[in-house]
Amino acid sequence: MDMLISAVASDLVSRFISYLVHKSEKQHTTTEQDLERLKSVLLRIYTIVEEAEARQIRTRGMILQLKDLMEGMFLGYYVLDSFQFQSVEEEGVDEDHQVSRKRLRFSTCTRRSTSLLSLGTESTPVLKNVIESLETKICDVRELVMLLTSCPRLPQQPYATYLFMEKSMFGRHVEKEQVIDFILHDDQNLAVLPIIGPHRIGKRTLVHHACQDERVRGRFLNIVFFHGDDLGNISLMPSSSRKYLCIVEFSWEVDMEAWKIFRSSMKKAAISGSKVIIIGRTDEIAKWGTTPAIRLNRLSPEMYWYYFKALSFGSMNPDDHPKLASLGMQLATELQGSFLGANILGHILRGNPSAEIWSRFLMSLRRMSRKRLSIFEEHPPEKNHPSHTAEVAFMNYRGCMLYDLREAGHFQSDIPRLTPAGVELEGKIPCDLGFDVLVWRSQIPPFCNYTATFLQPKPRRIVRRKKNPLAVSIT
Repeated sequence: MDMLISAVASDLVSRFISYLVHKSEKQHTTTEQDLERLKSVLLRIYTIVEEAEARQIRTRGMILQLKDLMEGMFLGYYVLDSFQFQSVEEEGVDEDHQVSRKRLRFSTCTRRSTSLLSLGTESTPVLKNVIESLETKICDVRELVMLLTSCPRLPQQPYATYLFMEKSMFGRHVEKEQVIDFILHDDQNLAVLPIIGPHRIGKRTLVHHACQDERVRGRFLNIVFFHGDDLGNISLMPSSSRKYLCIVEFSWEVDMEAWKIFRSSMKKAAISGSKVIIIGRTDEIAKWGTTPAIRLNRLSPEMYWYYFKALSFGSMNPDDHPKLASLGMQLATELQGSFLGANILGHILRGNPSAEIWSRFLMSLRRMSRKRLSIFEEHPPEKNHPSHTAEVAFMNYRGCMLYDLREAGHFQSDIPRLTPAGVELEGKIPCDLGFDVLVWRSQIPPFCNYTATFLQPKPRRIVRRKKNPLAVSIT
């Protein structure tokens, strides 16, 4: 018996020593070794995520696990790119905005706080912590990997990542399931779900995707969309057997009386089980809900960089273009999480893989940011008031200034056919001639078109004063 206890104790001591040695070896690895290890871990995670995205997952627990794993993946790629491209020199960027690649701010997905992490010579511990966190996540999703085999496959998606990004909703899977759960839940009284978020954050896109789900289509045959300004003029036909799913969008101002009239008519016209989803930018609509509001925020810097990188590089490998990747990370920061900005600018950059052009857009964004800050110091914006700077600042294309960015409906007849690529082919543009351009057409519901007006300003005349030859220098 004593010999058995001694053998067990010896084995435990041996394992403990091996663990310490293994841990010590990990702690004394070089940055290059850690980066290779990070690449290996990210490849394993990407394989799991790629397989999961090809499956129809409807279990909330699996979706939350997948979201946590994807957040870790975004963080890992962000850290990897930060290390790989931090040594690339910035050319053609004004000194006031030279970005120190030794320090980058990003929100740590394993913690809900935002940390300022040093990515210079003392950054190895940060890199090791990220790797260990990702390795832990892989171990935690073993059950998820096993359960994926029982989920039905989705129709085959485009192989190129950027093609998939352009035709799918990014980063809102959990929120989409929340909306679907609300719609499918049996309620005796009229149920109302508020969805709140800044301008052009994807509120309508989220609702449209939820309404396209076959489960929702099977439950509701009457899905109608209203604008908040029209509530007072809406009359629903009473029916003893008709269930309505109504989506009401408030642009900015909220009419309380019109909402009360609409809610009253809904209660009279619809049978038990009807639902209302209200979309808005202010917290005022939250009190109208019968369930807690869903709040949409901007993507984290790590998620946004992953999204913008796919759109701006297309089929190119960023590792083969470190200068462009460095500029791309800075452009993503300046765009401040704008989905519209990422799609418009990403399309232009993808067709112009030139460091000179990318630097020009970056300088344009930064000049606009300085101008915006000076304006906001004098006239601070209201809370939740939309700021279009990130979406229009880069619009200095071929010397043209773009203004009046506006949204057009999918079936609107007066949508211009000319695109930024078409402007490139037009050749010389006459000065002071304004014309409308279709800057981006969304390929996902609600299929909005975004147009802007191009204008070629007259070149400035530079007057050079001649030096006075009679001037005498006095010392």
